[in-house]
Amino acid sequence: MQAKTPTHPRRARSVFDYIDEIVRGYGPRVRVVQLWRRVDGARNVWTYLGRLAPEQCEIELIGKHFGGGEYRAKLLGLWDPQRRQEEYLEQVTFALCDRAWPITAETLARLREQQLK
Repeated sequence: MQAKTPTHPRRARSVFDYIDEIVRGYGPRVRVVQLWRRVDGARNVWTYLGRLAPEQCEIELIGKHFGGGEYRAKLLGLWDPQRRQEEYLEQVTFALCDRAWPITAETLARLREQQLK
């Protein structure tokens, strides 16, 4: 099976991108955002945090709810019945300062759950 080439080029994103600005840039095309958090800075292991509505993707809200750390967000659009999945728009990696937003109890619980698997 041949890999599908994207119809529009995506510019490289850096860890300093602001998820809220990127989501706003897509406007109503973004229907849901899948949020992941890096478990360990030394390894490429991520834990799934959940699906957020675009209006929940504000830096302050994410920081208060999950705490600081490195995050990965997958921006998804409308459901495509032929492909039986949501339209993939973009994946963005961003980081929040651990000192400004201490890790929350909910995030710690999810990280512990991930380690038990």
